[in-house]
Amino acid sequence: MSKRGCFPQSWKVAKIIPTIKHGKENNTDPSKYRTISLLNIGGKVLEKLLTIKIKYQLYKNKKSTNKPHGFLPQKSTTYAIMEAKNS
Repeated sequence: MSKRGCFPQSWKVAKIIPTIKHGKENNTDPSKYRTISLLNIGGKVLEKLLTIKIKYQLYKNKKSTNKPHGFLPQKSTTYAIMEAKNS
């Protein structure tokens, strides 16, 4: 049972699956593995819904600025680096 306003603990736990990188099948080095984290679908859905709601409120209330990167469309990390470089 979760308290109101709390993210359920089970949604914070990821199942880690190690996979071998292509071309490193015969290597004994631990760096040959790549990990995949599987998260609970409930947490993913809640995160997506919250992101959509926050974006909607920002645009609706005209509270968005040109500064956030990685959260708004066409504002990736690459864009932030290019903007900083050109400043």
